[in-house]
Amino acid sequence: MLNLRQLEILRAVVQYRTTVGAAERLGMSQPSISNTIRHIETVLGFPLFERVSNRLSPTEEALILLEESEPLFLLRDAVNQRAADLRMGRIGRIRIASTAELSEAVLPRVIADYAREFPRIQISLETRPLDSVLQVVENSVADVAFALSPFERQALDYELIDELRPVVLCDESDPLAKLEVVNPKDLAERPMVGPQVANRIGLMLADSFRARGQDYRPTIETRFMNAAARIVRDGWGVALVDELSAFTAMRPGLVIRPYGPEMHFDLCAAISRTKPPSRQTQRFIKAFRERVAIRLAEVRAESLRPLQG
Repeated sequence: MLNLRQLEILRAVVQYRTTVGAAERLGMSQPSISNTIRHIETVLGFPLFERVSNRLSPTEEALILLEESEPLFLLRDAVNQRAADLRMGRIGRIRIASTAELSEAVLPRVIADYAREFPRIQISLETRPLDSVLQVVENSVADVAFALSPFERQALDYELIDELRPVVLCDESDPLAKLEVVNPKDLAERPMVGPQVANRIGLMLADSFRARGQDYRPTIETRFMNAAARIVRDGWGVALVDELSAFTAMRPGLVIRPYGPEMHFDLCAAISRTKPPSRQTQRFIKAFRERVAIRLAEVRAESLRPLQG
């Protein structure tokens, strides 16, 4: 019988005790307020106010109506606040997929900083192999995926974040540590751990070896480059990996050296071609890009640092 606007007018008149005050509060004319109150009383069949000394005193029936309608106003205010939060980007969700290298090297810091700044944003992170990472974005299970040198996919658009270089991670006592640049020939017959040839990065490295007349034959193959770097961190061999994975595995006694052949791995954000990214997703990609730039500046300074002694 009554709509929310009519109840809002009744509420304002009860609060200010005059139709003039209610009109000013709601930005309406005084006659409109009076006409609405009369209409409500006609519909309900009982008076809502009594005039006492030029002021309107609500009847018991009016007070009961307002008490019953208060949850509606609370719900409306909550909806309005939620809409404002959405408009300002203070609430929402971001579903992220990533390969293991980036889940270890960059994303933890980005997610932690983002969660501190936007505590009401729900964030999820799935760590998967490359094909699966891209598939979850295609299937709308994730909003964005971060990956290295992904294959072209018809349903995806790629936003280039940066270009990562391959580097060699080794002990500072290793002869490779004294080289300004490490070439495939320098790695021949060495106890090396690196990406398996069955994946995209491994194939790219194998091609770079072949171009220099060498065979790419890691003694230990890994699916993810962060795992390769961790093996060297724990005291075995040398690793040929991306620079972010190498830097994440650094400890005292290890050094990073540039890899000789000119090549790079495209670090990309993958998003759906048919579904535009939300503002939250766009903002997260921007934060990811900024963190990558900071980390790459650190690792490149480290790789150019001369060996002491």
